[in-house]
Amino acid sequence: MIKLQTYSINKLLLTNEVLEANITNFWNDIFTSIKDSKHLMLMVKVEFNEGELGYRTLGDLRRVNYSDKELFVEYLQNRLGLLTESYSVQPISKITFSYIIKEGLTIDNRRLLQDLSDKSLTTHRFNNLNLPITMNPSDYGTVLIDNYIQINGESYHRYIVESGTRSYIIDINSDNNVNKVRIQGAADLSWVDTKISEGIFMINIGKSIIYFMGGEKVLRKKLLSAKPFRKVLTDATLNNNFIIMDIETIKINNQLTPYLICAYNGTDYITSYADKTLDQKALFALLLINW
Repeated sequence: MIKLQTYSINKLLLTNEVLEANITNFWNDIFTSIKDSKHLMLMVKVEFNEGELGYRTLGDLRRVNYSDKELFVEYLQNRLGLLTESYSVQPISKITFSYIIKEGLTIDNRRLLQDLSDKSLTTHRFNNLNLPITMNPSDYGTVLIDNYIQINGESYHRYIVESGTRSYIIDINSDNNVNKVRIQGAADLSWVDTKISEGIFMINIGKSIIYFMGGEKVLRKKLLSAKPFRKVLTDATLNNNFIIMDIETIKINNQLTPYLICAYNGTDYITSYADKTLDQKALFALLLINW
């Protein structure tokens, strides 16, 4: 799941030194405990001290290992040098790391230094349709109608957008964080885009909830149909003479080896521990003796 780690900047300008110090804090706080077996999908954004400026994302979503800290610092510092002047003259109040922990280590991390400033609009595929990953109606195509409507007492900004032979109706709520999108015509498909934070949003479409971070799909949940539990009749011949047993094991030479046995016969609890040699005959023999 998407996690957030935020640090207060205390109204400082976002310099290379401030950026590197906070990346180091994040590496120490989050990455140290998982560095040998996992990597992160990571994106960084800042919040300006002036509220009307809001949040700005520093770079695209990246996959990084623990050992990639210097590469990641270099990547964001290069990005900072290309971004607008507001980053260097406007005080910053917070820096937030949005991340997902992924199993295994990632490879080919020199891509961290590639310039993706010309990255085209990304799409995702659903029901054989390529749909834009965006909260901006104009990214869907040409805006034909732009007005305000009322739906069940709530105000929405409605856009009618045309793209080739396809036409979209996009209703955006007053907070600009929920888009209700519908394709007109035979496609008969609608969905809801919800902005979680800057660069992160989810799509409720069909029976799926899809999460995107930095234009990439990072998680998909799907509602699956399941049959209800069927009531089973009680067996008239069932008796209570049964034993419950649990065996704990460890893996030795890629084989599971018992070291602890616990059992209950309805009256007595029995426990048998193996010795340091993990002698299996002795382990099970002790169980029988205790019984």
